[in-house]
Amino acid sequence: MTERILHHYWPSPFAHKTRMALGLAGLRWASVEIPRVPPKPLLMPLTAGYRRTPVLQCGADVYCDTQNIARALAEIPSVSEALFPAGCMSSALFYSEWIDKSVFALAVRVVITTSLESAPADFIQDRGDLYFGQGWNADRLRAELPGVILQLHAALQRLESMAVGRASFLAVGLSYADIAIAYLAWFIRGRWAEGAACLASYPTLCRIEQAVQALGHGEDSPLEAEQALTIAAQATPQSPVGIKAPTALTPGQWVGVRPFINSSDPEVIGRLRYLDHQRISIDHDDPRVGAIAVHFPVAGYQLRALNYDDAS
Repeated sequence: MTERILHHYWPSPFAHKTRMALGLAGLRWASVEIPRVPPKPLLMPLTAGYRRTPVLQCGADVYCDTQNIARALAEIPSVSEALFPAGCMSSALFYSEWIDKSVFALAVRVVITTSLESAPADFIQDRGDLYFGQGWNADRLRAELPGVILQLHAALQRLESMAVGRASFLAVGLSYADIAIAYLAWFIRGRWAEGAACLASYPTLCRIEQAVQALGHGEDSPLEAEQALTIAAQATPQSPVGIKAPTALTPGQWVGVRPFINSSDPEVIGRLRYLDHQRISIDHDDPRVGAIAVHFPVAGYQLRALNYDDAS
């Protein structure tokens, strides 16, 4: 893998998750800071329009979604052992995905609801559209908040019960599963006024959070966004080409990819480069960077065939 470039902004919870993965793996990486809300004109040439944070760039290969980034990092044997010790990749990714989709979804609903009057209006509108879909209703969020907090506590109690008595969530040493615990706790503690009091009821989760935080974020160095675009323009995608999944889709076919949830995410369009049970890769061309391969996970993303008119 060529130089790792993380496109992120520091308060992002999912970027924090990836930074902790880089720290657990002891990796060096370049840091490109991007805006918190669109437009993101120096990121879009690399992602074909994908707008979520973070994005990992390796030359002309661009990896979207934290689960997919973790898999990409784990293609380096030493990193695989650091993130997924004792062969725990399947279990660690399973729990991380459940935390992202179920527990974090509750936490972000609490945070947005309790920030409706205090956070910038454009940020609240953008994140509301992103997480709840366009047309979400603030009054409904407020009315449902007590029940959502109960659900959040239930989920945290389940995690606590599974981890109690262990130094790490999977009892195999610190792993990517512990990173999922740590970023969730970091988000709740830092973004919700009652977050610290909430987490005090879950001492095992707090110990895991502290253990992961103590590892740091690896060794990062700042990089200007224009430099990252130049690096991409001077490289060619190194990722594989082909189909290794049961599908009628063929390499080179126009496809669209988007998160499989109700949100304001735009559909990302390109030519299908690679597909297996874990990863979707598309080829994308942009005047600023030339040929780019953009990679997504299969889990949590909808892939559909497009005709030429749809793609254009």
